Amino acid sequence: MRTLFLTFLMGVSLSAYDAAHLKKALEEKECIGCDLRGANLSKNDFSGADFHGSDLSGADLHESLFEMGDLSDCNLSGANAEGALFWKGTMKRSDLTHLRAKGANFKGTHLEQSNLSHADLRGTKSWKANFSDAILYKTDFSDAELGDAKFIRNDLRSVKMKNALLWQTKFSESVMNKAQCTQAKKEEALLDTNVMCR
Repeated sequence: MRTLFLTFLMGVSLSAYDAAHLKKALEEKECIGCDLRGANLSKNDFSGADFHGSDLSGADLHESLFEMGDLSDCNLSGANAEGALFWKGTMKRSDLTHLRAKGANFKGTHLEQSNLSHADLRGTKSWKANFSDAILYKTDFSDAELGDAKFIRNDLRSVKMKNALLWQTKFSESVMNKAQCTQAKKEEALLDTNVMCR
C-alpha cells in the first residue's frame, strides 16, 4: 500500500510543471528548455518568444499568440492550442502528437520533421506552412486552409483532408491515396512526378 501511494505521488510530481518555469514564462514571455507540462499559458501574448526544447505536453495554449516564436524541439503532445496563433513561427522537430489545434493559425509556420500523428488541425489557417518530412499519421486537416503549403517526403494516406483548401499546395516525393490525389488535382494543387497515388 505504501509503495502504491509513493508511486502515485511520484506520478503526480512527474506530470506537474515547474512553478519557477511557469513564472518565468508568464513574466518574461519566454522559457528555454523549461518544464511546463500541463501549465496554463492560455490567452497570453508570447509573440517572438523562445520556448525551444521545452516540455509543454498537456499545456493549455488556447488563444495565445506565438507569432514568429520558437517552439522547435518541444514536446506539445496533448496540448490544447485551439485558436492559437503560430504565424511564421518554427515548430521543427517537435512532438505534436494528439495536439488539439482546431481553428489555430499556422500561416508560414515551419513544422519540418515534427510528429503530428493524431493531431487535430481542423479548420486551421495553414497557408505557406511547411510540413516537409513530418510524420502525419491520422492527422486531421478537415476544412483547413492549406494553400501554398509544402508536403515533401510525407506519407499522407491516413490523413483526413475533407473540404481542405489545397490551391497551389505543393506535394513532392510523397505518398497519397487515390481520393487525396483526385481532390488535390481538382483543387489545383501542385503534384510533381514523384508523388505516388495508391
